[in-house]
Amino acid sequence: MDRNQSIGFLLMGLLLFGFFYFSSPQPNENAAVNTTEQNSKKELDEEAPAKVDEVSNATPEVVSDSQRVENLKDKYSDFWTLTEGQDDTVVVKTEKLTVKISKRGGNIASAYLNDYKTHDSLPLPIVSPDPNNLFYLQFGYKNRALNTKDFFFEPLGDGFSVEGENEKELVMRASLGEDSYLDQVYTFKGDKYDIGYKIRMKGLGDGLGKVSTYELKWRSHIAKTEYDIKNMRAKTGLVYRQGKDVEKITPTDEAKKENKLPLVEWVSFKSQFFSHILMADEPLSSVNLLMFTPENDEVARVMDAEMRVPINGSRDDIESSFDIYMGPNEYTTLVSYKKKLQQEMDLGYSILSWINKGTTYIFKFLEKYIDNYGFIIIILAFMIRMALLPLTWRSNVSMARMRVVNNTPEIKAIDEKHKDDPQKAMMAKQGIYREMGVNMLGGCLPQLLSLPFLFALFFFFPQSVELRQQSFLWAHDLSTYDTFFHWDTNIPVFGNHLSLFTILMAISTFVFTYFTQQSQPSTGANSQMKMIAYIMPVFLLVFLNSYAAGLSLYYLTSNLLNITQVTLIRNVFVKDEKLLAEMREKQKLAKKSKKGKGGKGGGGANKSRLERWVENQQKKQEAMMKERQKQSGNNRSTRRKK
Repeated sequence: MDRNQSIGFLLMGLLLFGFFYFSSPQPNENAAVNTTEQNSKKELDEEAPAKVDEVSNATPEVVSDSQRVENLKDKYSDFWTLTEGQDDTVVVKTEKLTVKISKRGGNIASAYLNDYKTHDSLPLPIVSPDPNNLFYLQFGYKNRALNTKDFFFEPLGDGFSVEGENEKELVMRASLGEDSYLDQVYTFKGDKYDIGYKIRMKGLGDGLGKVSTYELKWRSHIAKTEYDIKNMRAKTGLVYRQGKDVEKITPTDEAKKENKLPLVEWVSFKSQFFSHILMADEPLSSVNLLMFTPENDEVARVMDAEMRVPINGSRDDIESSFDIYMGPNEYTTLVSYKKKLQQEMDLGYSILSWINKGTTYIFKFLEKYIDNYGFIIIILAFMIRMALLPLTWRSNVSMARMRVVNNTPEIKAIDEKHKDDPQKAMMAKQGIYREMGVNMLGGCLPQLLSLPFLFALFFFFPQSVELRQQSFLWAHDLSTYDTFFHWDTNIPVFGNHLSLFTILMAISTFVFTYFTQQSQPSTGANSQMKMIAYIMPVFLLVFLNSYAAGLSLYYLTSNLLNITQVTLIRNVFVKDEKLLAEMREKQKLAKKSKKGKGGKGGGGANKSRLERWVENQQKKQEAMMKERQKQSGNNRSTRRKK
């Protein structure tokens, strides 16, 4: 590997270092988190849910039944009769979800995904039964601010199960009379992750007055469901769609706010692999969002949304429609809703996202025939290596040309003549490289073109729900790291464990690097530059140790396939003797062409734009060095005269 290739690999390494460092999940700063949690709790506690049985150290005031009724009427007006009831739930089961609807508030008290488990094999909550969670309507009625969390709703029917393509409604009603009521209507679908949700206000016009909106308040404590809370938090955040744009509140341990967002179409409380999304049929008038990280490691994030819902038409017959998605962050599933939900997934930018979209569809195709995702990853690596084979071929042929030409007597003579001046040696070699058809960057550029695949899969694997809890060999879950050895002290970036797949991947990278370097000449400064390539295995070991085992398995497989391809290319398809003969023939033709043109201009005309630029830069540097030497000589002469 010559100096230019070594510099290319160094630049690649620095690029990778920056990418992995700034993309890697950072360890929690507990002090900052605690402060953030305290500040955020002050805001959230202003809307804390009322408790059924409030315990107080103060002596309770004795109030008569008639006075209590008058107090309730004064506070809740016509709704006072709905403030007492039995605090239990209605259970609905679909093929995908098990949902409990609370009579108190008429909201979803808890929801579990039937096809998924937590990292410790418990039912997986998409809505956890946390008493601090909220979902309620707040509206103005007869000059009072009323909250549905204070009322008991009566279900019009019992709990039920629904399967297949069937749909069934559950109506939760807060009734003031036969023609005056507030409904929350849930439409369950047997084989879907989404639930239809409607809010109906019938016959309440006189009390509602001329208001143009009412408010939905939604708060959720996202429960820890994954093995590594740090990695889960790195992928857990707030996402919303505003017009044509999907915006993300960056996952961070610091509190994040977005206030008075107009025309929001949906809001998503997104975790690493699952999402709870509220989609409005009509854009919301205004939305305030808040997210913070609690000190409690059993909760990944706390999400809070205050949404203004527009009231259109008659105040006596108000209906607002929504869809509630509670399911996996599965690209093809989210695409099917045609509301840009898939954009909440972090698939990278531009070409990276297209690579990951293609990978998703490859996974979907292969899982029809293969039930083990470890083998699917191996097949994916094989497919990508085959797609990159033309680049691998060009890279290795170019490096073989460089290796062969660097062993010729002409190049060795130049190295000996300019052994103390690598810059002059390189300028002298360029003419021979050009005559023999050697591209100095030919071995490096094809490898740079393979980097998008490396970056893309770095985004894809840690959030691929397809890999979640899929075991392969010793790894129990390909979506997180496998632990070969564990210790108590956490090392920044590296963690407190060793991942066996990452170790094997780093070893395979080292072996391939050694294999490549051994086949290259070791002359002059190149012997030192070649050592730069050995930084990569160490770098990958450090930064991928806490990432998905599936990612390391892919890199390991890709390295082994790459070693096989390069071995076959060099030992079977590319022979040094034949290559040298072809290059000598090109050199003869180049010299004849140069003589035919009088020995002037011909060489320059055959130079590539990049080679001419490099040569001009080297000439400028050489001129600057001569000018400095001349100036230094003049200064010494002046000092001697003095």
